[in-house]
Amino acid sequence: MKSVVAIFEQLVPISGGGTPRTWHIVQALVRRGHEVHVAAAYGVDRASAMRGLGCAGILALPHVSRLDRRKMLKYLLVYPWNVMRVALWIWRAKPDVAVSHNTVAGLGALLGKRLSPRTVTVLDLTDLLFEYLESYSKRWMRPVLALGRALERYALQRSDRIVTISQAMRDILVREYGVSAAKVEVVHDGVDCTVFQPKDTGSLRDQVAPWAQHVCILHGVIDPQDGPEVLVEAAPKVLSRFPHTAFWWVGDGAAVPHLMSRAQELQLTDHLFFSGWVTQAQVSEYINASDLGIVVLPDVLSARGRVTLKEFEYWACGKAAVLPRLPALCEIIPEGEASVFFTPGAAEDLADKICTLLDNDQRREEMGCRGRQMVLERFDWRALTDRLAQLCESYVTAETKSQSAPLQ
Repeated sequence: MKSVVAIFEQLVPISGGGTPRTWHIVQALVRRGHEVHVAAAYGVDRASAMRGLGCAGILALPHVSRLDRRKMLKYLLVYPWNVMRVALWIWRAKPDVAVSHNTVAGLGALLGKRLSPRTVTVLDLTDLLFEYLESYSKRWMRPVLALGRALERYALQRSDRIVTISQAMRDILVREYGVSAAKVEVVHDGVDCTVFQPKDTGSLRDQVAPWAQHVCILHGVIDPQDGPEVLVEAAPKVLSRFPHTAFWWVGDGAAVPHLMSRAQELQLTDHLFFSGWVTQAQVSEYINASDLGIVVLPDVLSARGRVTLKEFEYWACGKAAVLPRLPALCEIIPEGEASVFFTPGAAEDLADKICTLLDNDQRREEMGCRGRQMVLERFDWRALTDRLAQLCESYVTAETKSQSAPLQ
């Protein structure tokens, strides 16, 4: 089976976001003996990228950093060009299947299918890109949002198959976007349990916060649409009960300057640490040096269907997590198993849930152990992406049979 996989992010080295999932999809297809070509941005030379992915060929795309303060404007300039390049690549390659990460890359596959009609388009959907952009208030974004929503709907409705990350997201696609339920499958997000695993990183904690009795961590891209300020607002109440608590923000993003300013207003500067962007291996070290993982998301349509990589990475390192009570996250795990839930956007409730777990070391550690066992059994990337690769094979087989069937 000849496959094209497309993502408009930096895939090598893995840069967070959708890249861990896409990287493991490529690995699964290669393991299963397929010819795989990958369109993505790369932070290494061509030979190193192909060697790292094990693929037959690559198309190097321009990269816009998710940390760039002007990324929205740059997306408008770069992404249309990427769409056209992917479309032309599919036309030339004539793959059996084109797997695209999210709807913008999916548009490239759909355009390519017009020139290569036998190609099965599979949209690997982890987010509704133009739903959460509501938080960007600049006036020039309004027409962009309107056009983007129309194109996103088009990609969702016209893709031959969709694989998404939760039953909650599947329900949203059917209810809000008019997508046929029959063409949507669910393959959850996961974690690489060889990268994220329990280890002793006490020296890191001694370097960053030697005074801290407890460390709470939130990691990843720190952008306004996720509502990260709720953790800053929750911090004073946590500190009133546990004054020797540190809050680690591991990553970077457009929201960081505002968060630092707000922390200064609340006189929290000594308790907050911002690492800047770090590698996956370093993220694992920071998680292992902490006591409790935090996930924040607002109660908006796109977030109700989303799961993040954060909670899987916390659990894989044996850490309990505090999660927003949203449908997709509640779908993954019952409350109290390896996490507790708070009301999205409610700083008081978040503080209470953090304090509940900081107050009981034994319960917190037992929850972390259960989380580790759960991801080993159900959310390891290898098993999940093998399932996704099998789905792609079945889609191509079904398409081949339908094309070879005699006309009645």
